[in-house]
Amino acid sequence: MRRVTESSSRTSVTRLVIASWWRKGLPSSAAMRSSISRASCLRACGSEPNEVKRVMAGDRAEQLHRTHFGRASDARAHASGRVNLIGDHVDYAGGSVLPMAIALSTHVAIAHAACDDFVSEWANETAGDARWMRYAAGVLAEFRVVGIAVPPVTIAVASDVPVGGGLSSSAALEVAVARAALAITGATMTPRDLALLCQRAEHIHAGTPCGIMDQWCVAHALPGEAMLLDCARLEWKPIMLPSALEIEIVESRTRHNLSDALRDEWREESRDKSRDGGYAARRADTEEAARMLGVALLAELPRARWREIDELPERIARRARHVVTECARVHEAVDALAANDLTRFGQLLFESHRSLRDDFDVSTPELDAIVEAARARGDLGARMTGGGFGGSAVVARIKSRESR
Repeated sequence: MRRVTESSSRTSVTRLVIASWWRKGLPSSAAMRSSISRASCLRACGSEPNEVKRVMAGDRAEQLHRTHFGRASDARAHASGRVNLIGDHVDYAGGSVLPMAIALSTHVAIAHAACDDFVSEWANETAGDARWMRYAAGVLAEFRVVGIAVPPVTIAVASDVPVGGGLSSSAALEVAVARAALAITGATMTPRDLALLCQRAEHIHAGTPCGIMDQWCVAHALPGEAMLLDCARLEWKPIMLPSALEIEIVESRTRHNLSDALRDEWREESRDKSRDGGYAARRADTEEAARMLGVALLAELPRARWREIDELPERIARRARHVVTECARVHEAVDALAANDLTRFGQLLFESHRSLRDDFDVSTPELDAIVEAARARGDLGARMTGGGFGGSAVVARIKSRESR
């Protein structure tokens, strides 16, 4: 094992030793034509892994714990990744989103450590690196803030949620670690409080100013259902997907990282917020637009005032235009699903991608190629998903007879 620097900016006395296994990419179980055939893909269908696969993944975490720490774990926990069907970069602006759980998950095996001396270590067998320890250590540090003392622990992590794929690998890790910590301490926490704690951990310890969507979806996800989440009110309801609809996740094989390159610029008070550089800069632009328009959250801007967006500085106007139109698309997408209007649902996905590409500037050539390949193939719709700057695309298509 190699030692790494503790990431917490708050005082923590929890001993944390982690061993991990991460899948390098999505399983290429479904062949796709054109540009998509060169990417990894997964048929998501909104479901969690079946029980056999879940047990196998949990056993991998357990075996990893036995191998690295020489003993069985005291508790195990898991959390699924998520894909956002529509509604990206609106959660921190108070908008609504439409994510769902996917059949990839992160498993944690946890045990009481043998000594009380503080040390943080990391052993990694495949993809990923020690920087991901910030997410786990941050969750345990936030437990202490809310009055739950986590004892010295060893943790083994096994995950097939690809790192940097836009599928909430960080939130899945945070929630899985939090659930494991609850199990080993005997404490309880509502899914709402757990999601908010994990969001704070990502803000403070990983340095990513994320919205609440990822942690909320991962903490509340229901198999086989999407979730309409109002990120301002933290109210949600399940959305059943039509049986004829198939959701496919396509990994671009380009990685995004929403924290490392952005952490210092977000924390540094003297940061030039006009610089166009990443996730934190997009959020800063969105907040500046809300300030200039005199609303607390950009999603609150009524449609009658949308014309005022054109009067903003060009870049700020494009960011604001994406947010307000994306918020509207989310609700229209829910209506289309309820009406079984899959054609309109697919059109909204294409419109969302165009907005993320042209107004929010978070797509990549690889993601654009996947979307255009889906269009050429005659799929219902496609869009990049997640924070952007790489990661994955989500494709909507009619189920084939074989997969029904």
